[in-house]
Amino acid sequence: MKSNELERRDSISQINLVKTDSYWSGMGWRAFRLFTLILTVCALWLTIENRWGSNFQFPVRYTGDSHCVMALIKLVKEGDLGLFTYIYTDSLGAPFTAQLNDFPQTERVIIWTAGQISKVIGLMPATNAILMLSCALGASSFYIAARLWRVPRLAAWALAIVYAFLPQSQRSLDHIGIGFTGLLPLQFYCCWYIATAQKLSWRSFRFRLTFLISLLSGFLNIYWVFFFIHLYALAILCRTVKYRKGVIVSFIPLAATCVASVAFMASFIAYRASYGRNPAALIRSYFDAERWALKPIDLLLPNWGPYISPDFFSRYYDGGRLEVGEEWWGAYIGLCSIAGLLLLLLKGTRRQLKKQSAPLPYLAFCWLIIYTGVGGIHAIISLILNFYDIRGINRYSEAIAALGLLYFAFSIHRGMRNWPFRAKLFSLALLAPLAILDQSFKMYTFPFNINSSIKERVTADRGLASTLESRVEAGSMIYTLPAMDFPEPFLGRGASRFGSSFYNSMRPFLYSSKLRYSYGSDKGRQGADWQLDVQELPAGEMAALLESYGFSGILLNRKGYEDHGNHLLEELAKAGWPAEFEQGLDNEWVFIRLTPTPNPTLPTLTPYALASRE
Repeated sequence: MKSNELERRDSISQINLVKTDSYWSGMGWRAFRLFTLILTVCALWLTIENRWGSNFQFPVRYTGDSHCVMALIKLVKEGDLGLFTYIYTDSLGAPFTAQLNDFPQTERVIIWTAGQISKVIGLMPATNAILMLSCALGASSFYIAARLWRVPRLAAWALAIVYAFLPQSQRSLDHIGIGFTGLLPLQFYCCWYIATAQKLSWRSFRFRLTFLISLLSGFLNIYWVFFFIHLYALAILCRTVKYRKGVIVSFIPLAATCVASVAFMASFIAYRASYGRNPAALIRSYFDAERWALKPIDLLLPNWGPYISPDFFSRYYDGGRLEVGEEWWGAYIGLCSIAGLLLLLLKGTRRQLKKQSAPLPYLAFCWLIIYTGVGGIHAIISLILNFYDIRGINRYSEAIAALGLLYFAFSIHRGMRNWPFRAKLFSLALLAPLAILDQSFKMYTFPFNINSSIKERVTADRGLASTLESRVEAGSMIYTLPAMDFPEPFLGRGASRFGSSFYNSMRPFLYSSKLRYSYGSDKGRQGADWQLDVQELPAGEMAALLESYGFSGILLNRKGYEDHGNHLLEELAKAGWPAEFEQGLDNEWVFIRLTPTPNPTLPTLTPYALASRE
């Protein structure tokens, strides 16, 4: 008996060892497939953006909002921008310490991560690294979600690459937080799990995964935090309607999202409580709720359409269409996502005709359309609450694209189930690049991707900063002209004019380490708005006043003036302040030396008081 018992135990032990070896062997292969997926996405990104070799030292965008994003990353690198603290810096907002606390930094975790990377590899390479990370995260999330839904490895792997390069994901530096949509596939999976699982328990791997994804969702841009919260609320509603147990437990992951999001917004909330609300810092109205809504037809119109059928597409583009949504970025989701949505709608309609419950992805799609559409639920809620800060909801086209692509992956798996492996491999290898070309055609055919132009401008700005630091003493203050609002110089006397890039005045700061610039403090308070008053003075008066404030020079950007600043420069020269040198592409920057007074005064004694905007 003892011998039989020992043999039985030995047999069980051997079986357990085999299972353990099999488990870890499977884990190794899963990790290998995921790793090769990430490497493939990174290699593809480097190829598409032409950032191999020395090109990686230059950003993929160098216009518009990208200058502001790079400046924020630089502040992290210098230790002025943390995850939870107020944002102050002596490098901007001279002669005061610039404060960037009135405008909510809703993608702080992403910016902070890029800043940590910049400490290792430098500012410009870090901007490329964080964009690659975004694409890699998207591909990984899609692959894992598809595999959890039992989509075969090959189809999940190929379409994960397609998802990584969806149009909204290619917003690049301009809207780095909006383009950080990697968690969407897993967010959909987690919401599906919450709505359909018979029992919710912490012992369940899927529940722990849901908690983790919910927590990470709180780190994202506020648009995607808001999206996940109301999608998750829809999942809880479905669970409640189905009378499934564990409704209270289902709120735990949602609470994690809210806590994480509020934690990273706490400094903004605390600053407003301490210094009062700054109404000029973030200007929104009901106009924004409609202007930046989604037109469903835009989901279906490919960017390459006018090249194939100019007559057909001219009916739309030249036929007096209503200008709604972000026209340049558009809302096109790609043929694969469109096919997936059509199949989803067909299935949902069939189930409705048979008086069966509609599939959850079908309900999610319907909800997104009626919520984001022009004059839809979002507009109604915004009007009732008089809250318009979440405005560009046409950006949720990325969520619609993700939903369609996930269902397409599921459908293609069913259609190719009996195909030979080689046929599947060939078909998917052909489909993936065509799908990327289809959905992201516009993103890779726009002139700002020309490397030579970016290199010239970066090199010229770096040379300007070097010249400035060699001409004036360390710690000197530079007054930038034209004086513009920061951020969002869209309206009023601090608006950007004459085609000048919104954040041109931030460019010298990106390469400086010893100077202080007047630009860069949040608009709407005396510490920033005094600049707008000074630039309206006569040239001689302005220069003399700046000297009394302790400034060592004026840096004028010709692109901010209709006459390229010639009249102002002539007036300054007549008053005794001639231009010392011109530099940059087309000599766009002009430096006028000032002699700072030994005992400077301040433009205002209340820098953090609200300024008059009358």
